[in-house]
Amino acid sequence: ERSQIEDLRVCELAVEIIEAQRREIDEMSWLIDDIIRNGPADDTVEVAARPVPEFDGVALRTCG
Repeated sequence: ERSQIEDLRVCELAVEIIEAQRREIDEMSWLIDDIIRNGPADDTVEVAARPVPEFDGVALRTCG
């Protein structure tokens, strides 16, 4: 996010990567917290009862 990318195509790709990684990190954090609170989801019934929420990945930088 702090790099000085001048090419708009590369900048847009970098922002997409940042947003995807933030979503994945938020999802992993949620899963770890859920496992701490409720234990592992060992079967499909538990998985269905404890769906992972959707997370928004927001990059601090913008392009163009």
